[in-house]
Amino acid sequence: MTFTGLWSWEKCGESIKSLRGRLGFPDEPYLNFLGLSLSLEDGLIYDNLKKQKYPHEYLAWETVYCILYAYSKAKPVPETSRLVTSKQLQGGQFCTVAVQRAKSVIIKTFKEKPEMLIDSAKLLGGFPINFHYGDYSVRINALPLIPILVVFTKEDMEFPASVDILFDESIKHYLSLEEAGLLAELVASRLKDAFEVLDKTV
Repeated sequence: MTFTGLWSWEKCGESIKSLRGRLGFPDEPYLNFLGLSLSLEDGLIYDNLKKQKYPHEYLAWETVYCILYAYSKAKPVPETSRLVTSKQLQGGQFCTVAVQRAKSVIIKTFKEKPEMLIDSAKLLGGFPINFHYGDYSVRINALPLIPILVVFTKEDMEFPASVDILFDESIKHYLSLEEAGLLAELVASRLKDAFEVLDKTV
């Protein structure tokens, strides 16, 4: 995906502003999600976890704008309670590479301290869930109406640590597969940021 120019605030701002009071966002001058706060006045993104302006590097702001622009075009639908992987979504191969990158970030971050996944998710508004496999499982509303589940299985004598990222099937009504992949990467990045904030206080 090419971001240059296409996903600027100038081109996406009006659509993103339309999210105020819609699709799960409250009627406020900021969009708050994943520990980020986006000003609807000028598009500035602030990192509430690290108490600083969100780094405008590696096209990070453009990624956020791209995801929110797509989300703004959707109509709300109920959750299906059917959990799927990227591969199970029709044409899912187009976001599988991004999801694999997200998994790698989560494994690298939590491999030595997997129990910190729970508190890291809580910093992003998430919470632990009981799942039928894995050692630590969390649900995070990446956007107000888009839950993402992260299931972490610890390393043991036979197998390395592994991660599964699961979407509610309703995600296909909100984002394209490419945008779903970007959202998974954003969730992984924010879990890493949350871990770094918590690890400094331990």
